[in-house]
Amino acid sequence: MRIYKNQQRLVFICAALMLPILAYAQIEDVRAAFDTRHLVAYLVAAFLISVFVMLFYNRIYYFREKLVSSDTERMNAQLAMILESSKTQTWTYDVNKKTFTKFSEHGQKETVYIPIDFSQFYDREDFLSMRKIIQDICNWESRFGSLTVKSAPDKEADGKQHIYNVTISILRYDQRNKPTILLGTQQDITEDQEKATKNRNLALMYHTVFNTSLIDMIYFDANGVIQEINDKACESLMVKDKQALLDSKITLADMPALKGVDFNTLDKMYSSTYTKVKDIKNPMGEFEEGQEGVYYEQNVTSIHDHEGALSGVVLAGKNITEMVLSQHRQMEAAKQLQETTKAIEAYIRNINYSLKVSDVRLMNYDPDTHMMEVSSDLKQAQYRLTQVRALSLIKPEERRRARGLLTRMDNRRKGVITITLETLLRDDFGRNIFLNFNLMPITNKEGEVTHYFGMCRNETEMTYTEMQLQEESAKAQETEQLKNSFLLNMSYELRTPLNAVIGFAGLYNGEHNEEDEPVFAEEIKKNTGTLLQLINDILFISRLDAHMIEHNYQMSDFALLFEGWCYMGWSNISPNVKAIVDNPYNQLVVNIDQTNLAMVIEKICTMTAMHTIEGTIRAKYEYRHGELMITIEDTGPGLSAEALSKVFDRFVHDESVERQGTGLDMPIVKELVEQMNGTIEIQSEEGKGTAFYISIPCEMASFDKKTEII
Repeated sequence: MRIYKNQQRLVFICAALMLPILAYAQIEDVRAAFDTRHLVAYLVAAFLISVFVMLFYNRIYYFREKLVSSDTERMNAQLAMILESSKTQTWTYDVNKKTFTKFSEHGQKETVYIPIDFSQFYDREDFLSMRKIIQDICNWESRFGSLTVKSAPDKEADGKQHIYNVTISILRYDQRNKPTILLGTQQDITEDQEKATKNRNLALMYHTVFNTSLIDMIYFDANGVIQEINDKACESLMVKDKQALLDSKITLADMPALKGVDFNTLDKMYSSTYTKVKDIKNPMGEFEEGQEGVYYEQNVTSIHDHEGALSGVVLAGKNITEMVLSQHRQMEAAKQLQETTKAIEAYIRNINYSLKVSDVRLMNYDPDTHMMEVSSDLKQAQYRLTQVRALSLIKPEERRRARGLLTRMDNRRKGVITITLETLLRDDFGRNIFLNFNLMPITNKEGEVTHYFGMCRNETEMTYTEMQLQEESAKAQETEQLKNSFLLNMSYELRTPLNAVIGFAGLYNGEHNEEDEPVFAEEIKKNTGTLLQLINDILFISRLDAHMIEHNYQMSDFALLFEGWCYMGWSNISPNVKAIVDNPYNQLVVNIDQTNLAMVIEKICTMTAMHTIEGTIRAKYEYRHGELMITIEDTGPGLSAEALSKVFDRFVHDESVERQGTGLDMPIVKELVEQMNGTIEIQSEEGKGTAFYISIPCEMASFDKKTEII
């Protein structure tokens, strides 16, 4: 706009200078005014006028530029003072060049950095957040952004980090109104953060000391209104709702022991009081039902500021009600002692009666006479046993322990003796009786053991119950361990194909070549089939464990079915493997579970085909002595002794064999065979192959055996 006005002024000046020429042209002949002589004069005049105008505007521009520079220097100085006083730094980001320019405190360029160098000034995670805001502004998702960041550790200051409040905005646009330069301002707020942290720590320290004190702590303000109370005081005063107590605005005047005390002149006060519950007008908490009063000792201290004015009151106290009442109870207990002594005789009579009706006997052993007395009455002995007689009643396997017990008592050892021994005595059910001995040494005034006294209790029923529980617990623990192991392995086996399916399916959404899509589809199809087979096997073996599989026995021609079942399992056999089926019968009609037996044979044939890469696989059968004997053997790599011992474990794979089943094939086969009352055995040797021997008991209806086997 300013340039446009300057152009208008120049046109007006030129027009004013041309007016005399035009006036002269009107006087003179127009033709004479534009001859060669006049034209040269006109050009010279126009040139001089232009030079004059240019000099005139040059001086005007020079003085204006000087004035602007002076204003700019003054404003830069003011800005530098503001930035320095507010601890603020500035930098810019060039969107096109992707560079950062850092400015000094006086607004001058300092250094140009690429992003990786500029990131060294900040914490890595905070710089990534700054980059995110810059990208959002460049993409017009926001106009500006601000965040708090940490600087990189300062090695010269022992790793200290500064904290900045960064604001990022748009400084310059291009012709398409897109941001080209972004302005970043960062204010150092490290001291403010440190002060805030210090204040928080001081407040936390105060609250920690106040709340964790082992005595009651209550704080009142200068007006005597409660402001804070710790948990110990709430417990002593039976306050259930701490906030409700603080909101009630209880004052010092509401406390009977402190009513009327002027804390403006009193610095400290100690008192121990008893206050009746009915005299408390505004109780702090709910007292126990039947409680008549509260015994309380307290130390009250007033707090004054530097001018001597009261700023608060601190009460430190302790509820001694329980201690006082305990002393009262001890006095009452002494009175009851006499009454208790009178009841002892009646108590002894009751003990004698209990011993008679229960299966407990009192025992007394004298180390001097080596005699053991057994009775059901405190006044007289029922049996007297010597050591030899006592040992003869103990089971031979337990006599060594019993002899050690007697030796310990003969040596007058101190300490309670507890032992359970199995005897040769029998109960009503014909079981050996277990007796529990619990003996205590009785000493004289000198501390010497005079004899042993205790009880003998019949624990036969409890002992047999514990033995049965231990057996059941062992079985339950073994079952639980097997179940947990099965669930853990099942979870792993299910995730393996599932992760493969999810992984290859996810590759479709990413960048990939179209040539790879058939590979992805094939892998998804293969792992989906594996997952489906695994789920089917898990469900099937779960039904097997619960004995929910139905066994449908019917007369079937096994000679007709056997070969088909074998080749079904060998459907994916290697071309280098020769499969042979020896069928010695034209017809063999037996009563079998056709469905489950077919599954057993097919799964074993499938496993042999998977393990055998080259060589021979042979299957044959024979009916002998009411049992169907089936043999399937291969010339594969075989199994080691360790792998052979775990072949029927669930989800156990042989690491030496690349191709495997679901891990449940052989456990399913074993469980099916056993539920058909059959047996299965495996013989294998590394490098020589594996042989499966299956025996299924069944009834034969008819047979037609071949004369020779081809």
